[in-house]
Amino acid sequence: MSTTAQKPEPIGTDDDFELLAEQITALKELARLDDVPEGQIYDFGIRWGTALAGRFRRLVHYSCLGLLDDAAERRFQSLCDDLRSVSDLIERFELARPRFTDTPSHPTLR
Repeated sequence: MSTTAQKPEPIGTDDDFELLAEQITALKELARLDDVPEGQIYDFGIRWGTALAGRFRRLVHYSCLGLLDDAAERRFQSLCDDLRSVSDLIERFELARPRFTDTPSHPTLR
């Protein structure tokens, strides 16, 4: 039996980063439109919320646990900066806001 500690397998996050970058780009494009139909905002809001609740939350969790390698952690920090840079658009379209920490949500604290 070997006494060397096994390194955890790298976590696949490329798809998460790609999807979230696409959503940020789509949000910026939506903001460029002069007149955005309510249905289009609603549809985008569903996709946005799903991406944040699934993909972004996963990345936050991995980052908090220290499971991202150095390159992925830098990418994650850059993604967080990008999300912060579009906070005014998130407010404008009344979209789900990103949670940058991995704390459990408590129903009475929402």
